[in-house]
Amino acid sequence: MPKVVPEYKTQARARILDAARAVFRRKGFRTATMDDIAAEVGVSKGALYLYFRTKAELLVQIQTRSREELLRNWESLLEEGDIAEAMARTLDDVFTGQVDPAVFHELIAESTVDPEVRRALLSDRRGDHRQLLRFLKQLEGRGRIPKLSEPAVTTEIVLKLFQGTMLEMMLLGQGRESREALTRELRLVLGL
Repeated sequence: MPKVVPEYKTQARARILDAARAVFRRKGFRTATMDDIAAEVGVSKGALYLYFRTKAELLVQIQTRSREELLRNWESLLEEGDIAEAMARTLDDVFTGQVDPAVFHELIAESTVDPEVRRALLSDRRGDHRQLLRFLKQLEGRGRIPKLSEPAVTTEIVLKLFQGTMLEMMLLGQGRESREALTRELRLVLGL
């Protein structure tokens, strides 16, 4: 019997995640089924279960992938002119509708009933905090922002600003205004 090459597994996982994301956007997480996702990707439901045990696991992986894409861009911001504007720009995919913040909020809702989802979100949050804290210390070390009296607290505030902005975008749909407000808020918090 031929072996499945790792690249195929990676591609299959990516296709399933893309399909699940489309189905969740169209139907909502609660009403979407594994059958819907299987039909979207063009495989049997059994094939989905080879890669993902539950619908919640799919949702967690979609969020993880989106989060990783966002965080990859942070290193390039170290030399940007207006650091607050550059940080706000990292949410452009949300502001333009390319990334749906509803996935994140569906995860939050699901975490109230699913301990596995809650653990995944808490782990992501700790990772976000570590990465942002490291980023702020790099900015500080390069003289891009003033010395922070409480870097961990500043990191928490910045994370909450990003989460609040995503919620605002979801509720109000005001991309440009939300981005401008986030930029002003970041300037204030970072002492710029």
